[in-house]
Amino acid sequence: MASKLLLEDVLNWIRALRDVFTESKEYLTQLDAAIGDADHGINMARGFNAVFDALQQPPADIGALFKLTSMTLIKSVGGA
Repeated sequence: MASKLLLEDVLNWIRALRDVFTESKEYLTQLDAAIGDADHGINMARGFNAVFDALQQPPADIGALFKLTSMTLIKSVGGA
C-alpha cells in the first residue's frame, strides 16, 4: 500500500536539509575547493537559511512549497 506524501513531510525534509547544510558547510566548501571555487557549502547553507526564513509563511500545498523553495534558492544562491 502506497503512503501519501504530506505537506508537513516535505516541510520537515526542507528543514532537515537546512540543518545538514548548516552543519556541513565547511566540509562541503573544502570538497568544492578541490574542484571548484570553494563556495558550495557556504552557498547551500545561505540558500537553505533563506528558504527557512521564507517558510515562516508556509504555502498551502506541496507544489507551491517546491516553487517557493526553488525560487528562493535561485534568488539567494544564484550561479550554476
